[in-house]
Amino acid sequence: MIASSWLPGALAGGVISLVVSLAFSFIQPRIRRWQLTRGLAVEIDPPHGPHARLRVANRGYWTVKDTIVYMALEFSADDVAPPPDRGAFITPELFVPMEDEQLCWSVRSPTPNPIRVDIFARERQPICPCLIEPDCILIPSEELGKEGKWRVSLHRREYHGQLKVVSADTDARYFSLVIDPDNRSQPLGVRPLQRRESRERV
Repeated sequence: MIASSWLPGALAGGVISLVVSLAFSFIQPRIRRWQLTRGLAVEIDPPHGPHARLRVANRGYWTVKDTIVYMALEFSADDVAPPPDRGAFITPELFVPMEDEQLCWSVRSPTPNPIRVDIFARERQPICPCLIEPDCILIPSEELGKEGKWRVSLHRREYHGQLKVVSADTDARYFSLVIDPDNRSQPLGVRPLQRRESRERV
């Protein structure tokens, strides 16, 4: 009789334990993803010669895998300048808008200038969105290499655009981008955007 009185309590405890376990397994990954997304940041590095430099920082507690940065930039065919060498994919004759183009990382491992990288907790990975030359602004392409082309060469003026940072472990984060070639100390300006401010295409 005493043992049977424990049965309802044991069953209730088992059910509660199962519900808590299922809720934790469902909610915990989403909390982790939310925290990692909030921890992604784009920080500005001082320019190195013509190279305007950024760092994508992981301020979270776990590794962010397969991180990719996309750049959109507002310019017209009249803004496109002849590249000083190598040629370019976007020209006045072959003009297309620059929307969500992948940037290469400024790292050498596991391969030189990969499209995607892992960012460990509290790590900052470097990326160069453009080169500021005396007579133009050069946007690199993923095929630059020794014989590849620039993505586009632009006349020197101020340009506005957007960065989108995505990874296997986070939602997308958006940042406004300003390129000001006349600001010698820091030609780049970056600030976080809310999703409603972004120009992501549906």
